[in-house]
Amino acid sequence: MRYQKQKKAFGKWVKTSELANGSGAKIVSETNSQQSQFQNKDGSVKMQDVCKVQFEGIPEPLNVSLNRATINGLVDAFGEESVNWQGHNLKVETEKMRVAGRAVVALYLIPDGYKKIDDDNGYANIVKINSNYNPEMIKQDRLQNPQYENQNQEEDNQEMPF
Repeated sequence: MRYQKQKKAFGKWVKTSELANGSGAKIVSETNSQQSQFQNKDGSVKMQDVCKVQFEGIPEPLNVSLNRATINGLVDAFGEESVNWQGHNLKVETEKMRVAGRAVVALYLIPDGYKKIDDDNGYANIVKINSNYNPEMIKQDRLQNPQYENQNQEEDNQEMPF
């Protein structure tokens, strides 16, 4: 039987509710896709994109599951290779929200010269400041990549309790 080595993040995970909005951060490892503890509606294991992040005022790097908005912003700013996302100054932006009735805090890591906005459908996007924001382009990206439609929190694809 053939086995493949899996990359798994070890160490402490970030507690987003304890982060200071507007503080600084830097990605200090390559981002890897790994299995999460959640399942898709079809029962398959949901994947998450995890890296280590050094946060301002916290002595050790912490594991972070990056949401789609953050990943898209990093790709736009630094390219498609996650190894190139390391070492850049990022701004921490947190947002309190409810997912399946549960209070959670979403984390966005925003590159210098970028900002977080909501598109016409209420989805978070990280775009270059003074860019020509094109909601139609983002809508097309969502249609072409439906697996990323709701990745702001891992829990968002769980069944609603009503």
